[in-house]
Amino acid sequence: MIKGKKDLWKLRDQLELLTDSIREIEGKNLPYFYRCFDTMKNNIEIFFHVGCDDIALLLPLLERDWEASHTKLIGVQYYDPHEKHPDADPKLCFCFVWMISEIEKFFDGRLNSL
Repeated sequence: MIKGKKDLWKLRDQLELLTDSIREIEGKNLPYFYRCFDTMKNNIEIFFHVGCDDIALLLPLLERDWEASHTKLIGVQYYDPHEKHPDADPKLCFCFVWMISEIEKFFDGRLNSL
């Protein structure tokens, strides 16, 4: 669960790493869930640029996009970079799974309580 601005910056950095790795793996044919993660990253950046202090205003947007990234059949949980790109560096595939799990930690507990 996101507790403060420091956690929000960390989430933003992890989202940037994730979107960069997806672009590296996929090139121009980005999967559906990519836009959800990119939107989350952009919303965090906007939040900080406008100088807002109430993280509670941003959380519903982040949760909406996190849930959208898990849409049935086209969500991130169905994506296997190694299956789609057997020639891809295996480190990217492991890194991808790790980044998703790190981002998921921010939403653990919060979504279950909704």
